[in-house]
Amino acid sequence: MKKTSLLLTAITSILLTSLVQASDIEFEISGINSDKGKLYIQLFKGEENYHKGNAELASVVNAAKGSTKVIFNNVDQGEYVLRFFHDENNNGELETNLFGLPVEGYGFSNNAKPNFGPVSYSEVVFIVPDNSNTIINKTTAIY
Repeated sequence: MKKTSLLLTAITSILLTSLVQASDIEFEISGINSDKGKLYIQLFKGEENYHKGNAELASVVNAAKGSTKVIFNNVDQGEYVLRFFHDENNNGELETNLFGLPVEGYGFSNNAKPNFGPVSYSEVVFIVPDNSNTIINKTTAIY
């Protein structure tokens, strides 16, 4: 009886685990002004990780004038934020001016734009549901 119960529990656990599906996130960035350098893209899960700068996933791709797409595969359900910057001089950092304002391109999910300060979490957050759909999020680079 114990063996049957354990076997049934194990099979149920395997079936339930296989039913949980992950999604892909496709991030489309347009308005890239040059082929110089690289794009650094970060995906954050949840508000706390976003504010602390703890990326769940990240990608670095060669810049291409115009637009580009980056896909993050098998992302679990939850709240997410995407942000990126165009490292035109290839030094691995977002360059800023004397006032701390970016002088290289950057952007956020939901095409959020800063307005006399940083964008708020509510402007950049989007939901990944518990299914296997592809989530498409678009933005335009800010220069």
